[in-house]
Amino acid sequence: MLIEFHRNMLADTVRNEAFYRALEKVIVPGKTVVADLGSGTGLLSFMASKLGAKSVHAYEYSEAIALSKKLALENNIQNVRFIHNHSTKVAKPTMVDVIVSETLGNYAYEENILESVADAKRFLKPNGIVIPHRIEQFVAPVVSARFFDELSVWDRVGYGLDFSIAKEMSSNNLYVRTFAATDLLESAKCAVRWDAAELIKVNKSVRVGKASWLLREPTPIYGFAVWWDCELVPGISLGTSPLSPRTHWEQLYFPLRQPMVAEVGDQLNVTIKSDSRFEVGVNVTWEAVLRRKDKIVALDELDMRKGDAG
Repeated sequence: MLIEFHRNMLADTVRNEAFYRALEKVIVPGKTVVADLGSGTGLLSFMASKLGAKSVHAYEYSEAIALSKKLALENNIQNVRFIHNHSTKVAKPTMVDVIVSETLGNYAYEENILESVADAKRFLKPNGIVIPHRIEQFVAPVVSARFFDELSVWDRVGYGLDFSIAKEMSSNNLYVRTFAATDLLESAKCAVRWDAAELIKVNKSVRVGKASWLLREPTPIYGFAVWWDCELVPGISLGTSPLSPRTHWEQLYFPLRQPMVAEVGDQLNVTIKSDSRFEVGVNVTWEAVLRRKDKIVALDELDMRKGDAG
């Protein structure tokens, strides 16, 4: 168990408060039965218990469940049932009124939240509630050179050595980074939603989204920043935008091999493909195209399968 990972999550008061308010809004004391998918140290399960849930079923396949059991005893929480298994592997789970799953990553789908929740709906009662309710993903062009320069270290090794192969691998990765609004085109106000999923519905694991921008001023494009906004229940949201309150999550940098130098009137397009099937884990590809008067002046295609985790 990575205790530091869990400490960082529990230190995130923005995250914690949003999920608490969401659970508070849907739990009917003494009546609501809750399933917590990927319960970790048990915080959301304990919140649901304290809010009066009739019972809580905490699914956790990692060794963190041992700690959560001890914490339940320490806090005299008696109505949480711990299941040391992934929820998808449980043949006959208890039927519940509410499913809650904080299996979100810096990339929204990296912990298979779409697939886990889709499976869990087999034990959700009619008119049951899923938290999160909706996930949206946004993308904006990066106009600051500092992220690209960081990845260009391979060009500066020196000693007469060529590290271009390593640089190619670096380019085909996603990087967890914190962006200021000024790092992004139009200070992030031009962000485009490229993906949206309502978790109560059936969602495909392989997803393709597009975004485009008409450039109003000359600027180099160094890649793209991606983040998500999550509606937990109507009226209560949580997000990782550079413009949102800071959480333990950050944004992601989708690099380009070389900057695309845009002129006024150019059109910049990006296509993002995401595959979060269980057998894949997660893979993302992105294609950027810069057009000038209907002519392609720059094109780049990148794929995490060609990189090495960064």
